[in-house]
Amino acid sequence: MTAFVANTNVLELTGLTSNIEDAFINDATVTVTVKDAEGTDVTGETWPVTMDYITDSDGNYRAILIDALPLVGKRKYIAHISADGGEDRIGYWKFEFTPHDRVVQDVDE
Repeated sequence: MTAFVANTNVLELTGLTSNIEDAFINDATVTVTVKDAEGTDVTGETWPVTMDYITDSDGNYRAILIDALPLVGKRKYIAHISADGGEDRIGYWKFEFTPHDRVVQDVDE
């Protein structure tokens, strides 16, 4: 995931599947909580945030990380993602990401 400081960012979980059924799960409850490297919830949001199913996709879910999150450039954050698709359809991931400051470089004409 590419993330930028003071920007709206998108976090996606792609291809959620049930290994038991060998099928995509398009009706799960999927949530995310973003924590800093010390394990503390990032302020500025009420966690967890629901990741919405992307219509007509094969198990893809998306959450918007608001621009007001006080992310600091070059610091590590961990997105904790939980998926509950019902009995025997539970998943959990930790996804590390490092946001960057957007820098505009001068271009000589």
